[in-house]
Amino acid sequence: MVKETEPKDSLGVDKGLVAMFLKMSPEERLRANDNAARTILELRNAYQQRKINGHRPERST
Repeated sequence: MVKETEPKDSLGVDKGLVAMFLKMSPEERLRANDNAARTILELRNAYQQRKINGHRPERST
């Protein structure tokens, strides 16, 4: 579930996202990081598998 965060400041820092992570315990932050890393790896592997199998995205007309 994605929470809405505050707009970025002039440096591009999402203060709402920073605040959300600071409210988490270190264990929760590590778990969130592990989940994000796992998702990235799954997406990368799925993309590579599609390339290997020669699948092309279907176009809707």
